[in-house]
Amino acid sequence: MDVTTLQTQAERFLTELRRSPQTVRAYRADLRHLTDWLQRTGRRLERETLETYFAAHPQWAPATRNRKQTTLERFCRWALQRELLGCDPTLHLERPSLPPPHPRGLRREELECIFAVIPPEQARDALLFRLVFETGLRIGEALGAHVEDLDLTRGDEHLMVTGKGNRKRTVLLDDPKLVSMLRRYLRTLGYTHGPLFQATKNGRGGPLRYQSVQERWQGYTGRAGVTCTLHQLRHSHATELVNGGVSLATIRKRLGHQHIQTTLRYAEVSDTTADTEVRLWRRQR
Repeated sequence: MDVTTLQTQAERFLTELRRSPQTVRAYRADLRHLTDWLQRTGRRLERETLETYFAAHPQWAPATRNRKQTTLERFCRWALQRELLGCDPTLHLERPSLPPPHPRGLRREELECIFAVIPPEQARDALLFRLVFETGLRIGEALGAHVEDLDLTRGDEHLMVTGKGNRKRTVLLDDPKLVSMLRRYLRTLGYTHGPLFQATKNGRGGPLRYQSVQERWQGYTGRAGVTCTLHQLRHSHATELVNGGVSLATIRKRLGHQHIQTTLRYAEVSDTTADTEVRLWRRQR
């Protein structure tokens, strides 16, 4: 496949791709990087070309290469189904070995230091980041939440969430501070339907973009002097649940994991929790 055809078909592939906006953006960036490289080197999309392409970028971490390879594999399978390729050029590419993922959560005290630097007038930001931490939502799920997804019936406050694969789940809003922030925030909104978190740049509403949220979060963490990614808010919630003795089955459902193996990554408890559990076991013998 030549570069011009690849560029055209890549856009068609992305249009038909049923994934989250964040995933589509990542796929687009990966395919654009490849087409730019092919254009500079005067090559076509072929097996030998892809081997040279990856060999030309030894600085990529295994996870980065793995992600880019996944993008190319899915595009090539899509192209094969439409008879745009005669064979799959990714078929014999070696996968890099990845270290087992080990999510790291932060202590609540560290996160409260970050929340403390958010100005009072930035109620939207404060609520968004608190919501992700106290519920373990993915940031994309929080940004996709609508006002009408909320049910703030006293004593049974919850949020209907659309997760990966368009799977829906109900997330209990059991933190009093979070619920109080939600009630105050809703009273300030001039609408009762639509995205819970809207952009306000230039006075125009619309869904808040991930890039904007990422930039704001980095600003707050920098001001607080605490290193923490957005996704670590989710990890921190899961870690709190594990150390609080919540079952993995319940954590899996709350986080929206399809497989319990994903939830098992959070299963390393703190020394204090482990000691408490062993002492309790001995007293009950």
